[in-house]
Amino acid sequence: MKILFQNKYLLDFLAAIMFFTRIPINWQFFSNKPPDLTKAAWCFPLIGSVIGIISGILGDIFLLFNLPIFLSCTIAITLSVILTGAFHEDGLADMADGFGAGGSPAKINKIMHDSRLGTYGTVALTLGLLIRLGLVVGLVELGYSITVILAFSFASGKLSIIFIRNFFNVSTFSKTGSIIENVSTKNWLVAIIIWFAPLPFVFPFWGILFGFILNFCVIFIIGKMSQIKLNGITGDVLGATAFTTELVFLLGLIIYLQLPF
Repeated sequence: MKILFQNKYLLDFLAAIMFFTRIPINWQFFSNKPPDLTKAAWCFPLIGSVIGIISGILGDIFLLFNLPIFLSCTIAITLSVILTGAFHEDGLADMADGFGAGGSPAKINKIMHDSRLGTYGTVALTLGLLIRLGLVVGLVELGYSITVILAFSFASGKLSIIFIRNFFNVSTFSKTGSIIENVSTKNWLVAIIIWFAPLPFVFPFWGILFGFILNFCVIFIIGKMSQIKLNGITGDVLGATAFTTELVFLLGLIIYLQLPF
């Protein structure tokens, strides 16, 4: 197939879109080289924002038609799950099943790769989605749009993937291609700038800082647990980290916004 256009920034963006979403991309139309997800890590928060914007706009449209906040937020979150193919949700459920059951690293890894969903995974996924819904509804009631909430939430989760990948070793059980390599300092800084630059225009600084601190705590806890249970992180751990940090960032914001001052 003829290569019509090659631009390294566009290729990075498309590689991340292909990895994190179900949006169809004809990669051979743009490049004859394999996608380099590690090099594309700088735009991870941007991809999260795109997913949130697409999903949130639908929810905000329903709000304009006076649909209940709960229903509008549920529809927006549903669209985000469809767009991503429940990518991070699957990682959360798999990690919960494996870590919840416990045992040797080999046993935990086997449970995590079982296609059947266990009790721990079901509970974690159900509570996670309920918490996400509650956080989004709560922030909408405080005056924020669903688009803004989901865009920054998903961007935070994607940024956290880079943090935990660079802070913790990869497990020997990690499948080839399921996890990115160490991200360069340059790409890491660009990702942080993309994530942070628009935030102060929307949310209070101290709320952002509190949400970031909570994210860092979650990254540290999950990373340490992974070292103990799997001798390192895996693709499922990255997905679970992204999902969880999406929630705790919003949690930090809403806690600060509800303070009596």
